[in-house]
Order: sequence, then C-alpha cells, then structure tokens
Amino acid sequence: MWNARNAGASFDHVLTIGRQNLCLHPDEVRFFIRSRARSAATAKVPRESCAFGAFAEPFLEACLGARTVEALDYSDYDGAQHIHDMNEPVPGALADRFDVVFDGGALEHIFNFPIAIANLMRMTKLGGRVFMSTPANNFCGHGFYQFSPELVFRVFAPENGFEIQTVQLVEAQYPSPELTRNRVAYAVADPANVQARVGLVTKRPVLMLVEARKLRQVPLFARAPLQSDYARAWSAAKTAALRDTGARASLRLTLRRRLLATMPRTLRVRLVGWAQRRSFSFANERFYRRVL
Repeated sequence: MWNARNAGASFDHVLTIGRQNLCLHPDEVRFFIRSRARSAATAKVPRESCAFGAFAEPFLEACLGARTVEALDYSDYDGAQHIHDMNEPVPGALADRFDVVFDGGALEHIFNFPIAIANLMRMTKLGGRVFMSTPANNFCGHGFYQFSPELVFRVFAPENGFEIQTVQLVEAQYPSPELTRNRVAYAVADPANVQARVGLVTKRPVLMLVEARKLRQVPLFARAPLQSDYARAWSAAKTAALRDTGARASLRLTLRRRLLATMPRTLRVRLVGWAQRRSFSFANERFYRRVL
C-alpha cells in the first residue's frame, strides 16, 4: 500500500474488512515515520499510534493520508461501523464508495468466497483499489481456504472491470506471519502469460499480497473465471496454433519422454520429482522474481 500511495493512489476513503491491527516492528515503524516526515514536513506521526497490535486507523491516516477509515465486520465486537455478513451481497449504499478496500486476512474465513470477493470489488470506487493479504501456503487449518495466484489473476481480470497491479508471495518464518521481521517477497508471473501452472511447494508459511485497480463498471462474473491452462487446452484455435508454432518444442518433449521411458522406474521418478520440486519453488525465475 505504501508503494501505491507514493505512486499516486488515493487513500481518501478506506474500508477495512474487520478492524485491522497494526503488525509493524520498531524498525518498520521508524522507516514509515521518517519517510512520511520527508514527504510531508508538517505531518507528525505519534509513535504510540504505531504500537504493535494497535488498531491500524491512526497509522492509515498519518502515514497513508486516509481522510476516513471505516471497518466492516460480521459483528460489532471490535467496534466496526458496518455490520454485515460477507456471505451475502453488500447493500447498495456501500457500492462504489471507497477509494481503498483492504482485506488483511478475512476472505479465507468466509465460506461463500465468490460473494465475498465480489463484495470487495463492488465497494471499490472507479479508479480505486482492492488490497488483499491472504494465505497461500502452509496455513492449513487457519481458515476455510488457501488461495493461489491463478485465482486472483482470473478474478481481477479486465472482463470483471479490474487490472492487477501487483501479486507478491511473502515467505514468513512462523505460522503467525506478523512475528517475522525480515520478510522475503517475490513478484509472481500470471500463469496465463507463462502458459504453465505457477505452483509452489515450501516448508515455510507464505502469504499472498494483491493490489488490483478498478478500471470500469461491469457486471461481475458474467462468465465464471476459468483456470488458464484448462482454458488454453479447451480452445481449439489455440490448440491448432500450438501445433503450427510448437512443432520443435513438441519434438523435444517427445524425445525427452522417450529417454525417460528407457530409464529404470526408480531413477525416472526421482528425476521427474526433482524437476517438479525445482519448478514449484522460488528458484524458478520464470515464475518468481525476488523484490524484497
């Protein structure tokens, strides 16, 4: 969000899904306070408003320039201004209302995910942004779901009136990722662009960070999103084009398969498995580019 703010994104009216707690460590707090002081000499950021675990509204106002910060939650136990079950469509009064809609870890707990994600998109103003921080790997049992880059690239697509600004995977050290001070982040390729399943196998927990911008008002999910590799396989025209332009690649694949078929099964399994593990790792620079 900090990078988006510096690039000119408006944070005038912000909605958080649930009241968000601030999970910044002291060195991170110092960075934001120094950076904000340089960009707005008159801005003063009280350190107590950036205490670990405090509600995030003062930080969003002081460091991101939010004029209003509201929260939507299932109940009022945390003092949210809007009480709504995200399994159901949001009322019309909340549509197209916010410059930023931020989900800091709610959607994985909501059973009716298609309705919930559509709610985020509907509540965002034209030109506004949806930000998400959601589980990707090794959060089994944390909520109902873990999500993949494939899903967000297909959801925040032009046919739904959105475009993806960034998708990053952030590797943490502990099951509670906020305990990790020095996180490692990778930008993720769109599976449709690399024409492959962008998978990941890790030992550590991984969060997915998403920024998507609303470009126009259209009916959401007029056509249900399709996984890109299946959509490509089902397209007769694409299949024909691949036959014409991919003959050499097909020949290499055929030769590789023939070579593997001559090997003892134990060795073949190990070689294929090793190749899969490397492909589904952050070492695969075709899928992942380290940014932090």
